[in-house]
Amino acid sequence: MIYNKVLNICSPELESVREIYENSFPVDERRDWSLMLELISCNDAFILEAICREDSVVGMLSWWQLDGWRFVEHFAIDTSCRGRGIGREVLQEFLLRSKLPVVLEVEPPTDYYSRRRIAFYQSEGFVLHDTYRHIQPSYGEGREAIELFLMTYATPLGCNLDSLSGMLHSRVYGVEW
Repeated sequence: MIYNKVLNICSPELESVREIYENSFPVDERRDWSLMLELISCNDAFILEAICREDSVVGMLSWWQLDGWRFVEHFAIDTSCRGRGIGREVLQEFLLRSKLPVVLEVEPPTDYYSRRRIAFYQSEGFVLHDTYRHIQPSYGEGREAIELFLMTYATPLGCNLDSLSGMLHSRVYGVEW
């Protein structure tokens, strides 16, 4: 059975989640772990979840509760557990319990893995906004800003991508846009 567990600063699953996080995302696409711990301690809008199967951590999901949206910041399944439908099951459950539109960022489709990732989200109903220029600001000193695409699920009519991107910049990344 797959289930998600919301983590706090004392959760024993934190080290396993950290390993999956650091192994799944390049340094420019993630925060320092100390900042993740600070967020789960001090910011009620930020949620860090361990994805568990029985007693093992098999993935991680970090997301934000924003004004009228949920933003999936990081979502990864451990490499040893990929290809078993766990990611699809977790994403479907997340979308069911969300009851709000969901936004996430993806790399442009320049290689097999980025095209596969986009296709995965599209198969679950996400829309790729590949004509909109969105920049993920730097996560900190020595890290590069990255041009990414936004993908949205249950996108409201009249959705303004500039406003949505601006909200991500200010609320998630802490920078003015």
